[in-house]
Amino acid sequence: MDFFPEPPAPPEEDLDEEREDHIEPEWLAAPVDVLPGVVPLEVVIGRSDSTVVTLTGVRAFATGLAMYLNVLVRGRLGADRDLNAEVFDGPYPYRDRRAGGLKWGFELADGRRATNVDARDDLFPDSSIDGWTPSHPVLNGRGGSGSHRSVQREQWLWPLPPPGRLRIVCQWDDQDIEVTVTDLEAGPFIEAAARAVPLWPSAPA
Repeated sequence: MDFFPEPPAPPEEDLDEEREDHIEPEWLAAPVDVLPGVVPLEVVIGRSDSTVVTLTGVRAFATGLAMYLNVLVRGRLGADRDLNAEVFDGPYPYRDRRAGGLKWGFELADGRRATNVDARDDLFPDSSIDGWTPSHPVLNGRGGSGSHRSVQREQWLWPLPPPGRLRIVCQWDDQDIEVTVTDLEAGPFIEAAARAVPLWPSAPA
């Protein structure tokens, strides 16, 4: 019995047209076709009586570090606040950030910094230019999930930090988290990045 109608045929131009995979630039996201080296990191980067902010699950690539930012609160935020909106918020011109909102980021051994509140005006207008890269490190929030009490969001730090100290700074005035500094060594991340393996063999010359 034919109950459901047949789906329409795709346009003829789509049948013959070669479609190229969209590859995001290395400064914007971790490569999807590389098996990363993993660093077993579990670190609290900010804490108050009501809130804990942690970093876990670091995956190292030649181009940078992917990790999870985790936020847990006791009870709900105020009636006019939403935990997901605050963690997934970003420094975009069409969204207002709370002055006392979550701020965090990295300082590399050479003094360069990347934070979640860096201005992006110098990034996205040029992101369509092939081969273009920013002149400074980038901390870019990706996807994630959460509820009214806990949120996990993937983060991407570009580029891979140089040898030496890797400093993490976190502040969240609205949640009574004062400026908190955590110092790590970049060595384990660099070693893990050296273990990253491309999943597809190089094309023959």
